[in-house]
Amino acid sequence: MLSYDVQVPSLRGAWRHELNFALDHAFRKFSAAPSSNIIDWLALQLGEIFDLASADGELSLFRAICKSHPMAKLVLEDPYARRAHDKPRGYAGDAVMLDFIYRPQPITASPIGLAMHRATTGHSNAKSILWRQNYLASKITAAMERTNPARALAVAAGHMRELDLIETPRKPNALEICAVDLDDLSLQECCRSYPGVDIRTVHSSAITIRRAKLPETFHLVYCAGLFDYLNDATAEFLLTQLHRHLLPSGLLCIANFTPENHGRGFMEGFMDWSLILRDERDVVRIAKSALPGCALSTLRDPHGNIVYLEIRRH
Repeated sequence: MLSYDVQVPSLRGAWRHELNFALDHAFRKFSAAPSSNIIDWLALQLGEIFDLASADGELSLFRAICKSHPMAKLVLEDPYARRAHDKPRGYAGDAVMLDFIYRPQPITASPIGLAMHRATTGHSNAKSILWRQNYLASKITAAMERTNPARALAVAAGHMRELDLIETPRKPNALEICAVDLDDLSLQECCRSYPGVDIRTVHSSAITIRRAKLPETFHLVYCAGLFDYLNDATAEFLLTQLHRHLLPSGLLCIANFTPENHGRGFMEGFMDWSLILRDERDVVRIAKSALPGCALSTLRDPHGNIVYLEIRRH
């Protein structure tokens, strides 16, 4: 296997030169022999350079350099990356896009596009998204084992592909889910995909969730793909609202991509996919501000790309 361990100059003030070097190197290598290894190497380089550009307050320049480079054209031959960039539903990371990872299907693309697609949907961040699916499924299963029916609230529900991993309940009506999302097409897909699950859909944003008149309290509340887009004040507000819907001993789970996540520079530079990145200290700080004295814990997925906040109601 080829190794892409080219050493990029490490002078902090020279990040623009580092960026052009990495882009040129990856473009030459990938154009000649498309390989996921090259894209993984490039993602690693872009992540480190992204950090330098961010520290300098020059992310707009970082994005401009990436988007103007010929490598950007190759990246966007991948339908996964193209969808994030084009935002047909108005935002990156929509549920249709994530289905490229959750439910992979044969795609029509150029040889370059096919190779790029294998790389983007198979790299470290994608593996963390699959781990997140398993994590959520395990929390739902645990709730179902404790009580019947188990009631769950999924905020920014997307297509709720965690239900792909839930075994068909032996007892009828063993699971009730309230799915909240601003994307009505995603809510419709939830109902089509899981006719055996009692799903109530609520069309609402995080900001208006207090007025959404959610039905009742829940054994499990989770929000897996939204906090990355919320500033601290909105995140605190939402945590407070969601905690109110927990039954005693109920569990609230929040996920957030970390500042060290593997794809941060690649996403920002090529896919126009910007996230608010947080580590354990950040999510704990927000939780303690929103819910003083709450019982909380944190964990990361094995790939280190996503941090999870868990809050148990007393």
